[in-house]
Amino acid sequence: MTYPSWQRTKIICTLGPATDLPGVIGQLIGCGMDVARINASHGDHAGHARRIQQVRHAAQELNQPVAILIDLPGPKFRLGDLPGGFRKLAEGAIVRLAEENGVAQEGQDRTLLPVRNPELLPALRAEESVFLADGSIELRVKATVAESGDVLCEVRIGGIVRSGSGINVPESALSAWVPTDEDRRHLAFAVSQEAEWVGVSFVQSADDLARVRACLPSGDTERPLLMAKIEKRRALADLDAIVEASDGVMVARGDLGVETNLAEIPIVQKRIIAAANALGRPVVTATQMLESMVAHEHPTRAEATDVANAVLDGTDAVMLSAETAIGRFPVAAVRFLERVLAATEKAYGTRMAHDRMKPADAAELSNEAEDALSFAACLLAARLGARAIIVPVRTMAAALAIARFRPQAPLVMVADSVRLYRSLALVRSVLPLLSSAPHAGAGPQACLVQAQAWLFSHGLAQVGDQAVLVFASGTGCGRADTLQSVRLGSDEAEGK
Repeated sequence: MTYPSWQRTKIICTLGPATDLPGVIGQLIGCGMDVARINASHGDHAGHARRIQQVRHAAQELNQPVAILIDLPGPKFRLGDLPGGFRKLAEGAIVRLAEENGVAQEGQDRTLLPVRNPELLPALRAEESVFLADGSIELRVKATVAESGDVLCEVRIGGIVRSGSGINVPESALSAWVPTDEDRRHLAFAVSQEAEWVGVSFVQSADDLARVRACLPSGDTERPLLMAKIEKRRALADLDAIVEASDGVMVARGDLGVETNLAEIPIVQKRIIAAANALGRPVVTATQMLESMVAHEHPTRAEATDVANAVLDGTDAVMLSAETAIGRFPVAAVRFLERVLAATEKAYGTRMAHDRMKPADAAELSNEAEDALSFAACLLAARLGARAIIVPVRTMAAALAIARFRPQAPLVMVADSVRLYRSLALVRSVLPLLSSAPHAGAGPQACLVQAQAWLFSHGLAQVGDQAVLVFASGTGCGRADTLQSVRLGSDEAEGK
């Protein structure tokens, strides 16, 4: 069965100065942005709130579901503010790491790099490697100045470093608690802005996620979903427990490539994605997907291949960071990303769906009836050549129960709340619709009529095509327990 063109893999764009130009956010949504990311490590809440409002307004105007993802800074060491916002470090030069608050009057000293985290400086030891800007710059510690506590370093690998750039010291045992006090402040902001997702940085155990959840409101309708960012070596040792405790996972290749062996990143990426797929959690592949497009209008061949391989690995979404936040060509970057996703899905989408429908997958199902029903729905859709699987949903768990099987047919999920409708925008193969009667408990027939009209209007189905409807009969404690094959446009589908 050949399906009309539609984007299964989702696109996340980081907002920043480059997206503040008039009309850019609307263009990003029009080109395929499904999730707008706010990096809380940069900027302030007023600026973040303004950008979130712009996304909400543009999404409503375009009638598109767009989720908000707010990334917490976590216990990460960072440089302070640099004069002009950046500094070029030459190989072989000697630079001085100093506490930011103690060097306010020395801003023009070109050898000085202010550090926001004073506890880092006394923990550094001679000959330790210090990496800046996701590992692109390497310093080697030479000595500590006794009088000031400043740390002198030699630049081993030079480059441009910017204000707020991350600092990694893989050999150091120094660590901090998750969440930090700053994280708690950003969590409260995320709740106030009704963000659908929160990225938890530097997760090292499932307990980290439990502590973050304890900071959130008790009502499920007000709680953002938590995405565990895997970027520490220790997190890999507790990977399955972290994935199970999360609502989603991010392969955060920036810090991960510094904290672990860079040569092993492709293998680690596949391992994290496979773990998320196995447990039915959405997974995002991030960092330097199209890094060259920060400065250039066209990406490299290697970057195009990297994006395609992430899709083939099983990622739900791919993320752009600097490309859209500060890059010169944010809209062009999203357009190209969408082209790679479309080409990859066209060539391999059917094979990927068939791989998820193998008998081995059925054997690995849990004893939950909902799992068996979801697998059967995807299998039936494949056998019938159904144009869509239509599912009324009230919770993310119910949506993921079927989305985890990655069917070839679109998953048209009719959500009963605005929050769920937007949250689903991050999940692979899901086309979210907002119920025409949200919170009123619209029945499966009403959802079928609504989904059918949407499929017809978007050219994804025609009268007479088959679809599969999955719903709760009312006797299954709210869980899906009924599977029905329907022919779109028939009297039955129209509710006549």
